[in-house]
Formats: sequence, C-alpha cells, structure tokens
Amino acid sequence: MSAAVIIAIFAGALNPQDAWADHAAWREVPAVALSGVDGADVRASSLRARWNDEWIFFEFTCRDAEIVSPGTRDGIDHFKLGDVVEIFLGRAGAKTYAEVHATPEGRKSLYFFSDYRTAAAAPAGAESAQVRAATSPGGWRAVMSIPWSMAGGSPRRGAWEILAGRYDYAAPGAQPVLSSFPAQVGKPDFHVRARYAKLDLQR
Repeated sequence: MSAAVIIAIFAGALNPQDAWADHAAWREVPAVALSGVDGADVRASSLRARWNDEWIFFEFTCRDAEIVSPGTRDGIDHFKLGDVVEIFLGRAGAKTYAEVHATPEGRKSLYFFSDYRTAAAAPAGAESAQVRAATSPGGWRAVMSIPWSMAGGSPRRGAWEILAGRYDYAAPGAQPVLSSFPAQVGKPDFHVRARYAKLDLQR
C-alpha cells in the first residue's frame, strides 16, 4: 500500500443531510489534493473525509470551467460520459472493495468487486448510499455518504484503504483528464490496491 494517508475526522451523529449542509465543519477537516495522472496538468480538486459508526462521508471540491454531466439517471457508466469524482474503498487485507461515483448533477453509480476488477453483487446497505452535488463558483462540489455496512462492516474492526479519482471532461465525447490521490505515475489503474492510501479514522 502507498505511504499516502487520508485523514477522516470523527463527526459524531452526522447524517447525510447534515454532511451536505455543514460547510463550516468541512473547512476544519484536512484536505488532500488530487494530482494529474503521470504528471498531467489538471484543474484543482480536493477531498476531505468525516465519519461516524454508521457512515463515512467524502467531500470533493473541483475547479472546472466546463461542467460536463449528460447522464440523466443513477447507475450508468457516467465516467464514460462526463465529469465524475470517485472513491474506491476497501478493508486492508481483504480482496473486496467498493467504488462510488458522483457527477456534478448529483447522479451516483455503485460498483462492487470481489477481487481485482472482478464484479460482485451489491452488498447489504448499498441502497442507502447517497450523493449530493451542485455547481459552485468556479466549479462544483459533491458529497458522498457511504454506509459502512456497504463497505464491509464496522469501521473499528481493522484498517481501511482508499483511492480518490476524478474524470474531468472539456466536452461530451472528449478524452477526460484523470487525476487521483494518491498520485499515479505511468499507466493509470485505479483498481490496483497496492496504490491506495491508508484511511486514518481519527477522533
């Protein structure tokens, strides 16, 4: 696993509605910046994380001059169509992991794997995952609310690892510019668990 770390701050009784609205508290959480794959020049985007025993919350803020979000429903491959931010989350040492996408229009897609790129059925709790998003001055913001039950169980039982990614389109059908945390050099592969960061759940 990469030496990179994403710090998630304990958020008490926070719920998905509050996670979206609580702007001031998000500013108190340390952010990580996504880097262009193989050093590509990218628009700035950052990620913050909060958690409690029921949920893990992620906030992306993205600078973006051309917001491209043509997908009209949840559950499709939005990353092939337009702008997307994504989280890959799994328990360290386990082969299973989840992938959650959010678009600027607040659409979501969920993917689950039993091993490297091996699709798996949705686990219990997947239906309660939520995404909120909206444009903001100079770009867009998205908040993902992911139940721990979907990700693999209690947050306090073992360590977690994570990768954050972004697909940034200039126009529909264009080639997206990729960025991630941790940064990736060479050919990108967001499914290689050895490239993930540690998720540090702090109180």
